[in-house]
Amino acid sequence: MSRRTKDASVYNCRTPESNAACVIYEGVLGLAFMELPVSGDVVRDWRGHPADGTLLATQAGSTFVILAPPLEGTAGDDRFSERRIGVDHLAFAVSERATLEELVERLAGAGVDTAGIETDPVLGKEYVCFRDPDNVQWEFYST
Repeated sequence: MSRRTKDASVYNCRTPESNAACVIYEGVLGLAFMELPVSGDVVRDWRGHPADGTLLATQAGSTFVILAPPLEGTAGDDRFSERRIGVDHLAFAVSERATLEELVERLAGAGVDTAGIETDPVLGKEYVCFRDPDNVQWEFYST
């Protein structure tokens, strides 16, 4: 059976410092996060095995981005690396070039490294790329 996907609905990102990540996500990208209290089965594998905890969630278009703490066994100084198996980066679509221009200004104002607006050599689309505090690459493409 063939299935067609409309788009991604959830990105679950593990981060040791959700507050540091939110500085970029909320302050620069304008994504408003809400707290989702969780307990029981959701938190049983989190580092330190807490009885309960909080996920942070936001919506980017039709996609939910959830920030969750590291799992038990994750090294304290762990950061994202493309040299391991797993998701490589996140990419989102924006409707106008002006959004990319504004993003470049906001990233620069927050001291976040970016090469500015670039053109993807494969897709021929303009995009802005940067890395979050956990070293995950985020891309915003003009469509």
